[in-house]
Formats: sequence, C-alpha cells, structure tokens
Amino acid sequence: MKISIVASRVALGLALLCSAASPVRAEDERALVVETVRPTMFMNGGVDRSDEAYMRKAGKDFNLRVEFSERKDNEFVADAELTITDLRGNPVFVLPKAGPIVNINLPDGRYRVAASFHGKTETQLVTLRGKAGQDLYFHWKGSVKLDPYDGKPMGGMEIPG
Repeated sequence: MKISIVASRVALGLALLCSAASPVRAEDERALVVETVRPTMFMNGGVDRSDEAYMRKAGKDFNLRVEFSERKDNEFVADAELTITDLRGNPVFVLPKAGPIVNINLPDGRYRVAASFHGKTETQLVTLRGKAGQDLYFHWKGSVKLDPYDGKPMGGMEIPG
C-alpha cells in the first residue's frame, strides 16, 4: 500500500512537470506556473592558486568555461552575476555570485552569456556543439588596485611599463 501511494505521488509529480509551462488554477484562485527545470552540472571557484589549478584541470570535462577579471592587473573577480539564456531570452543558468572561474555543462545550442560586476554588464554569444568546449573571458577595466600602505600594486603584480 505504501509503495502504491508513493508511486502515485511520483506519477502525479511527473504529470505536472510534463504539462509544459501552462498556468494551473488552485482552489484559492492563485495562479501556479509549472516549469520543467533541467539540472545543470557546474563548478564555481578558483580564488586561490590551488583552487585555480584544480578548476582549470577539471574544466576539460565541461563544455563551457567562464573566467572573470578586472583592472589592468587582471585580478580575478569572485562576485560577478552570471546569467545564461537561450536566444529567445529564456534563462538556462543563473549564478548570483560567480567566479572567478565557472565550469558549466550545457546541452548543445546557442546561448547568450551575460556577466555583471559593480553595475557593468558584458554579454557574449556562444555556440556549444559536441565535446569541443568553449572558453569565455569577461574583463572589466579599471585602475590597478594599490596597497594603501606602500602604494605598490596589490597581489604582488607589477604595473606594465
């Protein structure tokens, strides 16, 4: 009896998921929207050198690799907002605190990838096909961050001359 109840609940859940994105009316007249959500495997990180090395090595197993940096010293950005949509504008993947490296597996297709950092948004189009991966780089311009104590570039980077 318990198995049949669980099976009927699963069947009901699957029926609801397969009913596309059509609104369903509840008894209290609130509109509910049922949508199919496709799970997306991804990795987000790479802040320190060991994480960065691991993310780059693991990136070969993902079909989309995205990196975020800023300023002339190319310092990594770890709090960008990443939004990937299909060409109709339907969201496919959203990560509010992305970076500095994000590895994502998406189905083959064309996508619009938008990244926002400090109110500035950059957008790129990408086509994913087969096992060949794509690399996208988002870079926001700005001045090198200087150490307030000694006036030298932070992070041990030298200013290109």
